[in-house]
Amino acid sequence: MTHKKLFKLSAILSGIIIVLMVILRNAQSEIFTVLSGLLGLTVFYTILYYLFQTEKIKFGATNPTLKYLFFGISIPLLVYGVQITTGTDGFFTNAIRILLSIEIFYLIFYWIFKYRKGIQKLKSDKLEAELMLLKNQINPHFFFNTLNNLYSLIKKDADAAQDYVLKLSDLMRFTIYDSGKESVKLKEEVNYLINFIDLQTARYHKDIDVNFEKTIKNSDTSVAPLLFIILLENAFKHGVERATENAFVHVKLIEDDTKISFTVKNNYDTEDISENEGIGLKNLKDRLNLIYPNSHKLCNSMEENIYTTTLEIIK
Repeated sequence: MTHKKLFKLSAILSGIIIVLMVILRNAQSEIFTVLSGLLGLTVFYTILYYLFQTEKIKFGATNPTLKYLFFGISIPLLVYGVQITTGTDGFFTNAIRILLSIEIFYLIFYWIFKYRKGIQKLKSDKLEAELMLLKNQINPHFFFNTLNNLYSLIKKDADAAQDYVLKLSDLMRFTIYDSGKESVKLKEEVNYLINFIDLQTARYHKDIDVNFEKTIKNSDTSVAPLLFIILLENAFKHGVERATENAFVHVKLIEDDTKISFTVKNNYDTEDISENEGIGLKNLKDRLNLIYPNSHKLCNSMEENIYTTTLEIIK
């Protein structure tokens, strides 16, 4: 839970309790006392959670043995103090009860928080392992197609193949050295896409309407590498490669303060539609769920013979 969500939830719960306390302030029952205790516990829980999350209080700051020894001695003493002061009233009696309540609540909170942190770490390690596996699946898939393209071009145009090799080396450098990073600059990802477009258009001996429209406010914006290439690759593979005439690929990239939006439009043969999802698109969906959970949108649409795919990443 983020600090913002924690404080928001705590404020809502505290507000509800305060309203109930105002309504029931004259009630002849212990409800008002119970509500007062709940309000105190809510505030205390919020403060403790914030301190542990920001590591202002650390688990390893105190020797665990000494910590449990302290609680093992103090709690029985406080329980004994409650027993011998039962039926009396005063500051000392109330202080004993308050200290006992705080210590018990702290221990319960400590164990719950430690358990949740352990679960979060296990999930984080699992996600990281799955992400590395997905990246390793993407790279061979991409280069398999690219090397096939190079083989085809060498037979058709040796001079163009030399330029193709240079661009391919840039692609390989980016994929090998930068794809392992958690994020890259948006301008680096754009250069990667431009090289890919140049390589793809070089291998086709037919007119292709390719347009890459970019509206970028901050080119240094961080983004996970190799997210957009799958959509662009599919546009060429299922659109340009199989279209007999008037083939086009229109790409639009928009980056602003709130999101990054990447849209690809291409025409395709309506008689050549596969319902099976390729490994590239499946890996893309898995990566998005791992890297941008609940902060991305991936949608597509088909209108006549035009296929449109949009990936939106919410900042």
